[in-house]
Amino acid sequence: MQIKKNLHIIIIVSVAFLLLYIFFAARSLSNELQLTPQWTISIFQVSQEKPDTSQIQLPFRMGQNMGYFTADGTIPLMESFPFQAAISPTYRAAYAPDSTRIPVYQLNSERVDSPDFYIEGAGFPYICDDRIYLLTPGGYGISQYSREGRLWQFEHSAPITTISSTPSGTAVGYADGMVFIFSTSGELLQTFDPGGSTYPIILGTALSPSASQLACVSGINQQRFVLTQQRNGVNKVVFHTYLEGNLREPVLVQFSQDERKVFYSSATGIGIVDCTTFANITIPLKGKILSIQECTDNKLIAVLTKDGNRYNIYLLETEGIFIGSFGFQADAAFITIEDGNLFVGRDSSISKINLDIK
Repeated sequence: MQIKKNLHIIIIVSVAFLLLYIFFAARSLSNELQLTPQWTISIFQVSQEKPDTSQIQLPFRMGQNMGYFTADGTIPLMESFPFQAAISPTYRAAYAPDSTRIPVYQLNSERVDSPDFYIEGAGFPYICDDRIYLLTPGGYGISQYSREGRLWQFEHSAPITTISSTPSGTAVGYADGMVFIFSTSGELLQTFDPGGSTYPIILGTALSPSASQLACVSGINQQRFVLTQQRNGVNKVVFHTYLEGNLREPVLVQFSQDERKVFYSSATGIGIVDCTTFANITIPLKGKILSIQECTDNKLIAVLTKDGNRYNIYLLETEGIFIGSFGFQADAAFITIEDGNLFVGRDSSISKINLDIK
């Protein structure tokens, strides 16, 4: 009898609970991501025809080979190098450990012809898009070059550990825990010391495309991630967090193209920080993070890691939702994303995979 008396109350409470659950727990399900293989080519299948200059040529470097490929599956250029090489969508350069005059070739220039210009100096070139840098043999100095010659140079008392180059400036991290930010003309704009660790060292640095934000992973023993944003012309710390574990090698830090997110490597996986709300999440991944590629059309990122001789590719939403992964055995690998397509390099082959959300 008591149950019958209270039945209407139970029903009302149950319905109210159900409505509240639906209201607070409702969440639109993510659309399904479909990976559709398009083609696989060998990097040794070099086209004998002159490259179509209207097509985007994407750079690759695997093992002792580098070159360019197109979205339709042609290899306009491939060449081997004996020691080391640097390549970007604009320039390429192969060099030896004792090089004092490094030849630089522009996109579509042929190896048999004379170089487009030389880097006049000893060291190790770093090329990012159309920007060329040279690190001195001891690792303490850096210079930026153009076709006309050296633009600027800088020397410090500690060796360089990281470089981040954008069209708006350059950030250089050092083993003594200092970060130096330079303008496009080489003017030293700011020095930054993240601190907070027993052993200060900059392990990873990223300057945002507009140079208004700087992020870095620094220190050993209380390793931490630090994000700064420009306030009245000076970068101020707006967020930091201590990280689990202590990586002891260079790590990847990278801003999204719209500068709303920043991604960083840690001992436990990939971290994603919202640059507005400063929400921070970590997604566990296996292996060392080698590359983070962004697909702006689908709001996805592809992350390449290496775990022993196995490479893994993880697909994530930029909001931090794990979608899926696949892996393979290889001696060398790379990934890049262009126009909604994922390109995967594996030893001597390149595959095109369409990323389509239904």
